[in-house]
Amino acid sequence: MTGISVKDFTLYYQNLEQLRLLEKKHPLKALKKACAEFESLIWHEILKEFDRAMIKSDLIPETLEMKFYKDYLYQEIAEKISGKPGSLGDYLYKTLLKTTYFKNFEKKADKIK
Repeated sequence: MTGISVKDFTLYYQNLEQLRLLEKKHPLKALKKACAEFESLIWHEILKEFDRAMIKSDLIPETLEMKFYKDYLYQEIAEKISGKPGSLGDYLYKTLLKTTYFKNFEKKADKIK
């Protein structure tokens, strides 16, 4: 597994800050988004590992640009397939909603309304 670049770290930090702001206003939406992001990270790693497992040919050498493009492509694919109904992120979200913390949270939210 390769290390995280400064650009990736900056994007992850920005997403985390956006998630924290969303959590203050709409905690359940933030939970759903966090579950989808988690699933997206898993899919991205799976796609990268599939690419590494493929047999490579020296006929067309892989340039740095091709590596960046493929990584970006895998990231976009991972974002598109994550968070859909019936996906891992959706299952994780529904499972976390059943925990004591979120059951108590929903009761508190009902009292405030």
